[in-house]
Amino acid sequence: MDQLIADLGLAPLVNAAGKMTYLGGSACAPPVAAALADGSRLWADMDELMTVADREIAAATGAEAGFVTACAAAGIAIATAACLTGGDIDLVERVPHLPAELPSEVLLQKPHAIHFGAQLTQMLRLGGGQVVEVGAANRCTLGELASAADRRRVGAVGYVVSHHVPASQACGLGEVVELAHAHGVPVIVDAAAETDLRRYLAAGADLVVYSGHKAVGGPTSGLVCGRRELVDACRAQNAGIGRTMKVGKESILGALVALRRYAAADPDAEPRRLAELATLLAEELAGLPGVTARVVADPTRPIRRTRVDVDPRAAGMDAAELVARLAAHTPSIRCRAHHAAEGRFELDPRGLTREHPRVIADAVRAALR
Repeated sequence: MDQLIADLGLAPLVNAAGKMTYLGGSACAPPVAAALADGSRLWADMDELMTVADREIAAATGAEAGFVTACAAAGIAIATAACLTGGDIDLVERVPHLPAELPSEVLLQKPHAIHFGAQLTQMLRLGGGQVVEVGAANRCTLGELASAADRRRVGAVGYVVSHHVPASQACGLGEVVELAHAHGVPVIVDAAAETDLRRYLAAGADLVVYSGHKAVGGPTSGLVCGRRELVDACRAQNAGIGRTMKVGKESILGALVALRRYAAADPDAEPRRLAELATLLAEELAGLPGVTARVVADPTRPIRRTRVDVDPRAAGMDAAELVARLAAHTPSIRCRAHHAAEGRFELDPRGLTREHPRVIADAVRAALR
């Protein structure tokens, strides 16, 4: 693999940013990579394979049914189309331009209108939804949602679980589900990067969308799970917009092997590994000039990271410049730089081994020097 990287002229890279789409999403474990290789060498009846995927996703999530697509963003668009069309082939073929008389408004709390590399609202519109953002950027109340549900022609309600959405800013999933179901409307949950495959269905969501390549560790893919009739309507979108989001047989097989491994794994093992690596990173960085490192928790997932605060006077540079120097290092070290403008960044251990903390600390030391 190192030789292939060199032959293609790609720079060697240490991923301390996490399971980010711009870095390829995930690095597959050997059994998953083997499933991808095996899948690429065989023929498969795709309808039969989709049925197998339905069964496997349902077993892993506790859902009635499941569907696999190209990525979580595709899953959001397809889930929206499924809720609005019900799988009716005439409507499927009209998405995203649905008839005016069809209830196709999708309610979304304004704090949930996030940008994850693309706008969530665009994915909802791609599925035929007319997005109605409710509340303000930093607050939405249940009363505001209820008023919108009473006045609008609502076909679905969207809900986002993400570190981008502080829980204090928005209504909880349970109360949103209760409100939506009182109006006879399904709830779609975007839980793309989340780790719990059962929690949101148990809370009453009708469809939940996960990334197959983030927590689950498969190839780039999206997993949709939920009520049988809505998942069947997702599958019907393969005759419409889903055709542009189709997933290959090898990716389906790889995703299913990853899903089986993830569902069977010790739920405490990975959080424990991450905490150990985050602590080791903080220890390796201790004492470097202008740098303070400590372990912090992710807001919604059992992930520990190393937060690095940079004092520009002592370090001789600010956090953004240090991040840039690390990216220009050989190997290129990519950091979680969402808050670099505020004087800090994070090191995410999910893509690291026990050898990497020393490599990263040496790179930080060289950058400061």
